[in-house]
Amino acid sequence: MVVENQLFQPGPAFVQWLVTMVACIVVALLVGLAGALSSYGSAGPRMAFSAVSRGIKDLIFLSPKRIYAIAILTFKEAARRKAFMIGFLFLLLFMFGGWFLGNTDLEKPAKPYVIFVITSMNFLLILMTLLVACWGIPADIKARSLHTVVTKPVRRSEILLGRMLGYASVITLVLLCTSVVGYFWILGKVPENAQKQLIARVPFYSTNLTFLDRNGDSARTGINVGDIWEYRSFVEGGTKARARWTFENLDLAQLRKAGKLRIEQSFEAFRTYKGNVRQQLRYNLAFFNPEKNLTVPVGTFQVEEHNVNVDAATVDIPLDLTYRDTFDVDAPEKTVNVIDDLMHDGKLVMEVSALEPQQYIGVAQHDLFIRLPDKTFLATYAKSCLGLWLLLMLIVIIGTSSSCFVKGPVATILTGSLIFVGFVFRGQIDKTLGELAKNQAVLGGGSFESVYRLLTQMNQQSPLPDNMGTDVIKFLDQGVFGMLRVVNALIPDLQYYSTSEYPANGFDVPWGAMLLPSLLITLAYLIPMVVLGYFSLQLRELEHK
Repeated sequence: MVVENQLFQPGPAFVQWLVTMVACIVVALLVGLAGALSSYGSAGPRMAFSAVSRGIKDLIFLSPKRIYAIAILTFKEAARRKAFMIGFLFLLLFMFGGWFLGNTDLEKPAKPYVIFVITSMNFLLILMTLLVACWGIPADIKARSLHTVVTKPVRRSEILLGRMLGYASVITLVLLCTSVVGYFWILGKVPENAQKQLIARVPFYSTNLTFLDRNGDSARTGINVGDIWEYRSFVEGGTKARARWTFENLDLAQLRKAGKLRIEQSFEAFRTYKGNVRQQLRYNLAFFNPEKNLTVPVGTFQVEEHNVNVDAATVDIPLDLTYRDTFDVDAPEKTVNVIDDLMHDGKLVMEVSALEPQQYIGVAQHDLFIRLPDKTFLATYAKSCLGLWLLLMLIVIIGTSSSCFVKGPVATILTGSLIFVGFVFRGQIDKTLGELAKNQAVLGGGSFESVYRLLTQMNQQSPLPDNMGTDVIKFLDQGVFGMLRVVNALIPDLQYYSTSEYPANGFDVPWGAMLLPSLLITLAYLIPMVVLGYFSLQLRELEHK
């Protein structure tokens, strides 16, 4: 899951993406100019300028009435083509979904039911959207029904936008119906003892995580206990080892109003000996003020590693804490206020230490967070459906535009491949380009270097021989990386549309970190794809059957 406390802001990558989209439009215009020169000779620039000026006029001076009329026609045609049958298939899945999720009398978390509903909606509606958006215009051209439209005083841009609006209305109606049915199905199927998991926690994450080693000295990370997945570092128990989280930009007015600080943890336990397996490992929680070198203990708590009850891992800390400097019960008690006495420069530092010697507690930056007031499950479920709707609208935009210059099957493969790469490979592409920008090289090299290493059975770390062949390979790989940058800029970053994990795990879908980027990406694709679809439909031979 993507987790952020701040609102999304268009960073360098997003700005670069927008610049690349504009550059692609400019390149397309230059290619069109070159084609006009080859076709019309000296009259090519005049013909190209005439086409562009006519296109700009058609794209700006639009008639909402004609667009609405075409959208209504598209909606009726979709109804006649049984596009709404996908809703009945969705209901059929719900009727037998309980068979695959086990008996509701068993003690089972709510996550499988939520995942089942949202995954079913994603799979069925994405498939439906691909078929509706990519096959609509080619089917109209083949059936010659589009000829009756283009003979009327209607612009090609209005046809394209009307089709998009019509397809979007069909998809929206189906999504609305299936999401409502899915919500009530979840409420009815989730076991009663797991209903408490249907919430929307609002986490406030730390901005920094630091460590102290077993001697109390600063360390870059904790201990690696041999786990291949290095997401968590481990704190050794019974020593001076600590993990410290720094929280910034807290809403102090909200905290004072609540009168308490609610935190939640999801630590991992690692045992070097069995011990008492019926008892969870314990940790000490404290506040630390580096300016005053003041440590205020909060208490000792259990890790609660396998407890499905989220409230079991939650600790409510009053803002006014009473503690003793020593372990002497006769020592005088001191009282501090978390906001007034323990915060410095607007920062609040919490530290965790493991209690049992030779036992370890695994922590990560997002394993400890301040839990803001919860929202309802309906709110996070609706936000997840909104994220799915934005994804479907993106597919409608890309699919409808691509169907203006290729036939239905090709448009389906093109749009589906773009969505698949955006979901599956976009993260790996970002990682590769990030490594290249940081180290000026990629482990194992690019495509040509990787092929050379495979053929010569050379490992990734060994340097290549210093000769002309190596220079040629590196030169070719630079071209590959350049193409990869262009592809990375054109492919939408679809990780922002993956919101199903939030309601499934009982978290609120963050507007600033997920929904706002999804909205911006969808809107950013609208204008270039409409321009591409318009000129493609303008140049396409409608008489070709």
